Amino acid sequence: MPTSQLTVAEADQWLSVGRMQVYLNAARSDPDSALRLYDWNARVTTACLRDIGHLEVLVRNRYDGELKKVSTNWTSDVDPMWTRESGYRSARALQAQSNATSRKALTAARRNLHHPTHGQVIANLTFGFWTALTRSERDSTFWTPILHPIFPGLTRGSVHNRMERLNSFRNRLAHWEPVFSQTTGLMRQLSQVDDMFNRLSPEVALWVGQRSTVVPLIKAAPEALLSPPPTTYLGIAT
Repeated sequence: MPTSQLTVAEADQWLSVGRMQVYLNAARSDPDSALRLYDWNARVTTACLRDIGHLEVLVRNRYDGELKKVSTNWTSDVDPMWTRESGYRSARALQAQSNATSRKALTAARRNLHHPTHGQVIANLTFGFWTALTRSERDSTFWTPILHPIFPGLTRGSVHNRMERLNSFRNRLAHWEPVFSQTTGLMRQLSQVDDMFNRLSPEVALWVGQRSTVVPLIKAAPEALLSPPPTTYLGIAT
């Protein structure tokens, strides 16, 4: 079968002029090389999303395990869990705002489910929902009394920063943005994925790592734009 070729005009119409230009710049203005790089970016993005998807399931179930110790019905948007406040008036005001945001997320997760089960609601929550549980105003209401056992040795702030970076990376991948450049920091992002996985479960990290295609794809990058892959990734020497 002959290989299909696209003109720059056709590629611009497909990807947009701005997005195509990113790949043309990286590929020294060669359209075919630019499209090969775009296709590779799509494949490595898909591979990263797979690994982060496994991590997200692990994160939410570890969080669920601790939240259920306080209330087995916490996925209900009217559960008392989402009225927890403590401290000074200013702290309580911020906590009330965060609680309202969590209730809205739970309401949205339950929408269109005729008889929502606990597991169905959890599956419908975004990564941002879990990230919001470690916001600074929730130190005394969620982190200290509920969530800190998940991350022994880490502060709330360090966990929150990790979760925010993972959420940002996940969103970038989901929107099919370029991840190949040095400025994107793909290797740094993968180190964050590796760190979180291994903190939560080295056993699951290894299982996922043995099946991951991220590192082979990085090694097969069509342009020499990436740093060498991490020394190890999800328990596998690279």
